[in-house]
Amino acid sequence: MRLLKGQHMATVSGLVFELKRFAIHDGEGIRTTVFLKGCPLRCAWCHNPEGMCAQRYVWQNKGECIGCGLCLAACPRGALAQEEGNAVIADHAACTRCGACAGACPTGAIRFDAKEMTVDEVLAVVERDSLFYDVSGGGITLSGGEPTAQPEFAQALLEEAKRRGLATAVETCLFTERGTLQELLPLVDRFYTDIKLADSGRHREATGVPNEKIIENFKYLAGQDCDIVARIPVIPGYTDSEGNVRGIARLVRETRGDIPVELMEFNPLGASKYRRLGMEYKLAGHKKEHGKYLALKEAAKREGNC
Repeated sequence: MRLLKGQHMATVSGLVFELKRFAIHDGEGIRTTVFLKGCPLRCAWCHNPEGMCAQRYVWQNKGECIGCGLCLAACPRGALAQEEGNAVIADHAACTRCGACAGACPTGAIRFDAKEMTVDEVLAVVERDSLFYDVSGGGITLSGGEPTAQPEFAQALLEEAKRRGLATAVETCLFTERGTLQELLPLVDRFYTDIKLADSGRHREATGVPNEKIIENFKYLAGQDCDIVARIPVIPGYTDSEGNVRGIARLVRETRGDIPVELMEFNPLGASKYRRLGMEYKLAGHKKEHGKYLALKEAAKREGNC
């Protein structure tokens, strides 16, 4: 993952699908969270489905479409069609992501879900809020998607952020190569690690991959004496059993007793993103179950981590 010799960190580029300023749930203090494209997992509940694909994707907001047809005329592949009511739908399999449709759209109803940015461009946004970081103990957090899916960009971004005196954090599913973590380790002040399911078979069913590599990487990080927070997403029908939560909390405690466990409450607000991308949302109709979430927090506490 090492950058090419002589490559200037600030000019390295990657695909970013969101820059979230004044974030308060992605690390200590006030932060700017940088969401990077690409993820090796396919979690049914993902709040950021636009982060899954490593390439740019056409993003549609049918409410802003005026049915002018300019995008249809601009598309060289015929990957767009007009449905009843004049709204345009995209054939994502035929789309080559050339950008002609987005350039032709007068309302912004059709656009790409990510932008290629250099390290300098990202940090120019991040550093606007340096005063707030200084006062609150905040900084920059890399999220996604999965930040390690763009390893060179993540490394360059973190290295330059540290050079500029910014506190750094990374949210990761840990399904990555050991060498990637080794490169990032000295550049990250805190890792937020997702461990979703204790059972590898169920993990594969829910996310598309087994959990052995994730657990091995978690144990590796824990052995480096770095700052880690272990997170468990509480997802209806997938991860929300007491046995699963206690199993993960026990694994964390037995690996290293000072690592805190945080439970992340299910939030259905990502459903609209699936509609814009023409994707099925498998948790449609599910709502927050705050009482169950609190009960699972108590179950994790009984393992001594929360």
